[in-house]
Amino acid sequence: MQKMFFRVRYMTILAVLGGLVGSFLMFLIGSWHIIEAFILFLGLHAPKIAGNEAGEAIIKVIEALDNFLLALVLLYMAYSIYFLFLQDKQSHETRTALGMPAWMHVTNLGEMKKVLLEVLLVLLTVFFVKIVFTEEQELSCQF
Repeated sequence: MQKMFFRVRYMTILAVLGGLVGSFLMFLIGSWHIIEAFILFLGLHAPKIAGNEAGEAIIKVIEALDNFLLALVLLYMAYSIYFLFLQDKQSHETRTALGMPAWMHVTNLGEMKKVLLEVLLVLLTVFFVKIVFTEEQELSCQF
């Protein structure tokens, strides 16, 4: 019964796979926003009646930054969950053999939560800057 109970931890592989797939998707979305920013800035899009292409390009770049940060958070979370719940032993040799950077080494759940909260504050700051810049662009277009 105890063996079965402790094998339930392998269900966390769903969280790891979901984090990896979500991270990949956010990297793709961020890359697409960068491409859109170049298209807007270079004027390769359909012409609008009145538009501020440089401002819209900046908004796209800020959105891309937001997406890339979220992708890194999901990647960090997926690796952390894997090494905390699924990897049986984490030795220095194992991390070196995997080529794992030092910032991804997580020893306990509290450390993982601390890093995720720090990155969440950065994400919220970028989101706030995007909203402020978007509202500023909309206000300047109205006058």
